[in-house]
Amino acid sequence: MMVSLSNSRSAFNSLQSLIAVPTCMLSGCFWPVEIMPKALQKVSDFLPQRWTLETLDKLQTGHPLSSLYLNILILIAFALCFFLFAIYQFSRNRNTHNFV
Repeated sequence: MMVSLSNSRSAFNSLQSLIAVPTCMLSGCFWPVEIMPKALQKVSDFLPQRWTLETLDKLQTGHPLSSLYLNILILIAFALCFFLFAIYQFSRNRNTHNFV
């Protein structure tokens, strides 16, 4: 998805830093979500990293994979949304030759 939003490799690298680091911070990759204010905890529910971390945490604590169907469905929905967004952006923008 981020490649579809950028025009060159350097733009992609900048965009990746601007998107990945703050969303990782908000989703609990750097510190627990529980210590963040309630408003930011609600924001983190809309980030795929949060659901990935929650799924991995539950797997590490012994939950069976069959009990994680909701988390896995949410992650699949994120992947599908990002994939469809990227397809839409690439169909509108033909400047992908900068990445080759």
